Amino acid sequence: MKSSRRDADFARLGKLVGELAGIAGEIEDLSERLGLGLSVQALRSEEANIRKRLYKDPARVLPTEIISEIFVHVLPAYPICPPLAGKSSPTQLTHVCRQWREIAKSTPLLWCAMTIPRFRDDSWARTMIVFFVKTWLHRSGSCPLSISIKEPFGLDGSLEGVIKAVVPHRMRWQFLSFYLLDLESCDNLLEIIRPMPMPLLCEMKFQSSDDICPESVPPSLPAAFRQAPSLRSMTLDLEGIPYSDCTKVLQQTVNLVHCKLRPPDGDEGYEISIDSGLDTRLPRLESLELVGKRYGANSAEYLGTLIVPVLLRLQVPVLVDPDSLSAFIAKAGCKLQELRITSPTYSPSPHLARYYRRNFAFIPRLFYNEIFLDEEYEDDEDFETSDDSDEEPSYSNRDDRSGGVLSNVAIAFRITIQDFYRFLL
Repeated sequence: MKSSRRDADFARLGKLVGELAGIAGEIEDLSERLGLGLSVQALRSEEANIRKRLYKDPARVLPTEIISEIFVHVLPAYPICPPLAGKSSPTQLTHVCRQWREIAKSTPLLWCAMTIPRFRDDSWARTMIVFFVKTWLHRSGSCPLSISIKEPFGLDGSLEGVIKAVVPHRMRWQFLSFYLLDLESCDNLLEIIRPMPMPLLCEMKFQSSDDICPESVPPSLPAAFRQAPSLRSMTLDLEGIPYSDCTKVLQQTVNLVHCKLRPPDGDEGYEISIDSGLDTRLPRLESLELVGKRYGANSAEYLGTLIVPVLLRLQVPVLVDPDSLSAFIAKAGCKLQELRITSPTYSPSPHLARYYRRNFAFIPRLFYNEIFLDEEYEDDEDFETSDDSDEEPSYSNRDDRSGGVLSNVAIAFRITIQDFYRFLL
C-alpha cells in the first residue's frame, strides 16, 4: 500500500518537473522575444530622432542667393528710404532666426537706403541713432546710398554725430534729403559738405521749418554742390514767402522743364499777388501744373504772365475761365498736346464736356480729372448730371475771396545746375 502510494508520488513529481521545465522554457523564450521587442522599439525611437534632425523647412533649403533676393524685394524699392527699425525695416528680417540674420547682414542692398528720424535730444538716443547709422553704412558695402535725415528735437548740434557718421561715405551718396529745423542748421551742414566731392549725387532736397526765400538761402548752398557733376535735381521747399518771390525764381530758371505750383489748402482769405506787367519767359518749359483748391479767377491772370512756346502738358483747376485759358495758349504759341482739368467733382456733365471739347478741339488729349474727353464722350448713366443743354457754364460764382498776399507757396522745379548757381550767386 505504501509502495504504491510512493510510486504515485514519484510519477506525479516527474510530471510536475516536466511541466515546470516546459514552463521555464516558455519563460525563457518569452524573455528573448520581449528583449527583441524592446530593441526594436529603441531602434524605431532612434530612427524618429534622426528623421527629426534631418528634416528642414522648405524655405531653409533655398540657396542663400535666392533668399537674399527675396529679402531685397520685401523692402520699398530704392531709393525710397525705409526706417531704421520697425515695419518695412530690414532689421525685421534679422529677428526671425540665426540663418536669416546672417543672410540679411551679408546683403548690402538691404542697407543702402535709410531714414534717420527725429529723436529726443538726449545722450542715449543720440548714441543709439549713431550706432544704427554706422551699422547700416558698414553693411551697405560699396552700394550707392539714399539717405533721408530729419533733424531731432532739442538742442543745436544734436545732428553732429549723425553727420560725422555719414560724411565719410559721401563718394557713395546718390539721393539726399534733409529736413532741418532752421536755416542755421542748414548752413552748418552745407559748410561741412561744401569742399567734398560727391560724384554719384543726382538728387538733393532741402526742407526747413524756417521760411526760405531767395534772400534767405544759405550763402554756402551754391558752392556746396560744385563737386557733384551728376546732380540733376535740386529741390528747395519755399514756404512763407510772397507769390512774387516765386515769380523771381522762375524768371531765373530759363532751362526749366517741369513746374508745379501748389498754394496752401488751409489758409483762408488770401489772393495770389501778381505783377501783370512782368512776363516770365520759360523757353524750355514742357509741363506746367497749377494744383490745389485755392486757385481762383486770378489764376488765369497769372497764366497770362507766362510765355511758354514749347509747352506740351498743362493742368489747371476747373475754376480757370476757358476763354482766359484759350488766350493764354494763343499768346504762348505752343502746340499743347495735353490739357487736364481738375475738379472735386469726379466727372463733368455732358454739356460741360462738350463745351471743353468744342473750345479745345485742337488739343489731342483733353482730360477732366482722369476721364478722357474724346469726340464721342457721352455721359455714363452712373454719373450724376443736372441737364443736357449746350449752354456755356458760368464762372461768375468762383471763389472770390480776397485778403493778404499768399502766405504759403510750395514750388517744385527741375533746372540745370548752371541756372541754379546763376540765380543764387
